[in-house]
Amino acid sequence: MSLRRALPHGAVDVLIVGGGITGVATAYEAASRGLSVALVEADDLGGATSAATGKLIHGGLRYLKNLEVRLVRESLAERRTLLAIAPHLVRPIGMVLPEPGLIEHLGLTAYDVLSFDRNRLPDAAAHIPRHRSLSASELVDRGLGWMRHGILYYDAMMLSPERLTLAFAEAAASHRATISTYTRATRLLVRSGRVVGAEVHDLVADETAEIAAAVTIDATGSFSHDFLAQTPLLREAIGPAPAVRSEGIYLVTRRLGETMVLTVSSGGHFSVAPWRDRSLIGPTETPYTGPVDQWRLTLGAIERFIAEINAGAKLPEPLTLEDVTAAYGGLRPLAESAGTDTYRASRASDLVDHARHGAAGLLSALGGKYTTSRAFAQQIVDRLPAHGLHPAPSTTATTPLPGGDVDDVTAAQAVLRRDAAGLGFAADTADVLFAHYGSRARSVLALAASDPRLAERATSDGEPLAAVAWAVRDEAPEHLTDVLLRRTGIGRLQDPGERILGLAADIMAEARGWSPERTAAELATARTAVRLPVD
Repeated sequence: MSLRRALPHGAVDVLIVGGGITGVATAYEAASRGLSVALVEADDLGGATSAATGKLIHGGLRYLKNLEVRLVRESLAERRTLLAIAPHLVRPIGMVLPEPGLIEHLGLTAYDVLSFDRNRLPDAAAHIPRHRSLSASELVDRGLGWMRHGILYYDAMMLSPERLTLAFAEAAASHRATISTYTRATRLLVRSGRVVGAEVHDLVADETAEIAAAVTIDATGSFSHDFLAQTPLLREAIGPAPAVRSEGIYLVTRRLGETMVLTVSSGGHFSVAPWRDRSLIGPTETPYTGPVDQWRLTLGAIERFIAEINAGAKLPEPLTLEDVTAAYGGLRPLAESAGTDTYRASRASDLVDHARHGAAGLLSALGGKYTTSRAFAQQIVDRLPAHGLHPAPSTTATTPLPGGDVDDVTAAQAVLRRDAAGLGFAADTADVLFAHYGSRARSVLALAASDPRLAERATSDGEPLAAVAWAVRDEAPEHLTDVLLRRTGIGRLQDPGERILGLAADIMAEARGWSPERTAAELATARTAVRLPVD
């Protein structure tokens, strides 16, 4: 089913404010259980915090240090669920922990025990091996001869978190949820001490409307306090804004190695991971004390992280700014904070019922992460009977997401490679299409074969411009940047250059009937979005 941007007609059971991973997963969970759902997002789906991720689907090994055993177990179980329902988007990845001590060995043993059911999946490609120590020769073979000791363990990784967010949104839409991007919730509607929906402003149509709802769910992440403080009824009850939030940034660089390596220090951790035909390094863990809506990635932050990487990671040669081809980041929504120590703050999710603040009918979904987004959504909807709604039993843990109905990933990839070769496309194009579209990849491949312009390689690892045409037709982008950053990876690896940007803009302009002035404005914004910051 194609995703279409729309506002609901009439009242809904559930109104969700926020189109990050928590919001769209909740929209899917509620809609698939028979509730009427509307979701509004002030920007595009999967932007802001949801885009600021290291792309891991993981159990949270470091959470064991905080004795958050329940969170680790839930995360490991959900890792298995996502490998099952989105096998094209989520894949196992091995990573090496250098110079482990006794605590690390014990922690990884506990990690294996807590994931006792990790391989109860029919497709062997999704199986997660136990951790093991690497021999000296194995370390050398992996280009890690500088290590005296190393442990290899496994989690899972996404090629594109943005497309996982989109898959949840598409699944919600297939169950008749209405989704409206670029629609800002300007204020909550309150009647006799109860929140009964929200007033929203459609930025595209420049129109204001009211959406009535039995339950309103705040899924605005780091923006939650600012959003709730717009309502006088809540302003005093929720207190002052958090004193500190956690800033995380990531660097995309030339390929530095073939094995993911984790670097741990007293102040945090970061990894150097193979991703597409590049390396992905991150995250930082920096306290941020400014206004949420004023945060931006700066050149200074990138340069400080490069210095940290060179001090902590044993790279073959020092990293320089010239090695960085792209960068991104954002603020993490923490359910609780350990003062200014954001590294040790809990990543547990938290559902707040604002009835305790005198605002019945309003819930805030705080914290959480990609790995547990589906489970958190299920927990949220399971609470709705207390608010007079009656959802059916959940089926999201066993129902494939769009494109995820693939029984054998290895065989499906091989077939797509064969088909791609028959049409004159390289194997890497088949691989990136499968990793983005799964069972629908053949349709995108056929689109590429239908037009020489759409067959053009838009990234160094073979993503074709057909992905732009597919997105414009079926995935409800409003702006060129939505396509380049959140429907495709064309703007994620590096500045793709003026020619590719121009072709992408032409494809979208022709489909949407943009004027030359609109096209030029979209191109100008896109040029800035795909380049490294200069200040």
